[in-house]
Amino acid sequence: MPAAPWVAAVLVQAALAIPLRARAGEARDAYGQARRLRHQAQAELFALERRDAAWRQASASATSGQGEPAALRRSVLATLEGSGASAVRLAVRPGPRGATVRVSATAPYAEAVRLAGELARPGTGLVLEGVLFRPRTDRQQVTLDVEALAPHVRP
Repeated sequence: MPAAPWVAAVLVQAALAIPLRARAGEARDAYGQARRLRHQAQAELFALERRDAAWRQASASATSGQGEPAALRRSVLATLEGSGASAVRLAVRPGPRGATVRVSATAPYAEAVRLAGELARPGTGLVLEGVLFRPRTDRQQVTLDVEALAPHVRP
């Protein structure tokens, strides 16, 4: 009967330890998945918080004198005035989320980048929604298209 304790040990191993190891592996996999989901959610939250902070900063930096579309148009024109850009088109349209500003201009690349930076600088009250640089056929200049939102301007 010396084999009976060994047989009992093998049966206990098969009945308890193997299923418990399998459950531990499943729990480890579930924990890893939960960690990945948490990291993904934190990254998304960080992006949303950054966007929200930009909106708050743009709204807070707006001065009381720029509360109407005409004043906003004058402010953007003042920024464009000394830029040396040509073929400038400007549209300011009030909307439910604030005024939408669209600027299109032709300039040398370095000047177009500087102009986009001027429109995006803190204190303008603009939140850029899109900036596009398109090369012109002469390859000496680019067409700059900027779309921005001024959340502080209401109709």
